[in-house]
Amino acid sequence: MANKILSIYIGTDAIRIAEMQTTNKAVVLCNAAEINTPDNSVNDGYLVDVTSISEVIRSSIFGRGFTAKDVIFTVQSKKIASKDIEIPYIKNEKRLQGILQANSNEYFPMSNATDYCFAYAKLEDYTNEEGRKTRVSAVAAPNDLIRCYYELAKELKLNVKCIDYFGNSIIQLLSMQMTEGRMDMVLQIEKDATYVNMMRGKTLVLQRSVPYGKNAVISALMDVKKISEKDAKTLLSNETLLDQHVTADEYAETVQYLVSGIGRVVEYHRSKNAGDALQGIRIFGEGSAIAGIEKILERELGAPVQHFETLSGVQIKGQAALTAEEVLRYLPNIGAVIQPMQLKLDLGRKESSISSDSTFKFLVGVLCVATVAMAGWSGYTYKQFKDREAKKAELEVKIDKIKDIEEIAKVYEEAKLQYEIVDAFDKSTYSDNEYILNLFVDMESVMPKGAYLREFEAVDGEVEMVIVDSWDSVTKNSLADAINQLSSLDYVYDFKADAYSEEYVTLFLSGHDEETGEPLYVLNDDEDEPPVTELDRYEHYEAGMEFEDDYEERFGGCVLETFVKSSYKVSFHLGNPTTGEEETEDTEVSEEVVSEGEVEE
Repeated sequence: MANKILSIYIGTDAIRIAEMQTTNKAVVLCNAAEINTPDNSVNDGYLVDVTSISEVIRSSIFGRGFTAKDVIFTVQSKKIASKDIEIPYIKNEKRLQGILQANSNEYFPMSNATDYCFAYAKLEDYTNEEGRKTRVSAVAAPNDLIRCYYELAKELKLNVKCIDYFGNSIIQLLSMQMTEGRMDMVLQIEKDATYVNMMRGKTLVLQRSVPYGKNAVISALMDVKKISEKDAKTLLSNETLLDQHVTADEYAETVQYLVSGIGRVVEYHRSKNAGDALQGIRIFGEGSAIAGIEKILERELGAPVQHFETLSGVQIKGQAALTAEEVLRYLPNIGAVIQPMQLKLDLGRKESSISSDSTFKFLVGVLCVATVAMAGWSGYTYKQFKDREAKKAELEVKIDKIKDIEEIAKVYEEAKLQYEIVDAFDKSTYSDNEYILNLFVDMESVMPKGAYLREFEAVDGEVEMVIVDSWDSVTKNSLADAINQLSSLDYVYDFKADAYSEEYVTLFLSGHDEETGEPLYVLNDDEDEPPVTELDRYEHYEAGMEFEDDYEERFGGCVLETFVKSSYKVSFHLGNPTTGEEETEDTEVSEEVVSEGEVEE
């Protein structure tokens, strides 16, 4: 079995120490200890008081069976920038570190890349239409942050094996727990934050943090119910008490920030990976014990929720007498020994710069010779020195002005995420049927008097309708003109005249009104019957009809005048063209084209 190694995670509230061994089949937890972090000794991952931290760690492991001399630290800090990066496939993984280092300014906007150390974890190789790709999770950590942990190791007389990023430690262990062929979300709900991991089988798809955890829920319940912190914790730890004293609306208000924060990450994932439907939710961490949290997550996110009961691939032996629930608190420690990121500082150069007295004397001699050789150029070099000092001061001023660029970049990334979530939600609510009001307004302005809609159907902008004109003279087709105008509207596309029909009637014109000049037609005798149409109350002629004996008396001297009623069935699309291409060449429908359409007899 491999040598033992210490895995240490230092949080704001607690320090967790685990002594581990790894085998081909499992990770073995041999010993463990959890202690309170000294007050004001840790600030956002930085070890402010290394001495006090080393003392409490030393006292917790001394005489308690811990024997390992190598250590892995897991670091969590807002100062560490992380990003998923896609690059062309690289067969030799040893080249990845150099490529990421060389392109660090492209991945992480920072003023001086030499102030950071970079590391990566390979997520997956895949192939798309652009070719074979590699997706990696890259991080950039400030050198002064990582240096704190080297100083702590020196105080503890331990050898730093490597330093891992908190997010990578969690993912390495979670990947051992997941099932291939599923899309699951894993939530680590801690006191002050919740970590959201979208897992496609054993592969991390998306990792985000939400700035709300158990403490935010406790504070919200205190505000909603106007109770003490102790009472709020009691209610949130007992579902029966919670149901008795907190209504469903009050509970929803209590957890709204936590649930909505998680929901925004889920919506962002859906917008980027439409084919990956969420199948399940796994939760752990201190906040996973909040009463009722499983039900509301399942209701709001639409997937079944379950707790981690045991950890696959992890064995508990020796002096690590931990319960299954206690083991879950050591996830960062356990995951760090599987495949950690290599956040390292190159300290060897400084430590080996003067290795012996002879080397020192040799360097002094070289320095003396160089000093004599440069004496003649002192005037010239002095001027150069002053110029460079001035340039250096100028650059330092510029650097000072943009030293907050890293924080700005993080704010930008968060704002961009929020925008993409809102934009995706906005697009999902859009329908081309929103143009129907414009269509009706424009139809009122172009339709001839008396024309009406007999049928109308609109589904997401796909419109079918039948327009019927009033009776008109055969020499005039005002409806065809109106349809041509509709087809030319800037939001109408793919306009088609699917069918066209006509009805004809011939009336007996007896003369014209002497005052108005309007035509006078012979009325039907039977005016008691309500007319079916506006023309039925007039005497009209139909082909093949037989005239009565009084024809000459009733219609002598009348002129036959023919009228037509037109009907068009048209279809078109409202909004933007579905193909995104230019509008087709000729959407105008002329009277001649319409009249040549299908005629319904």
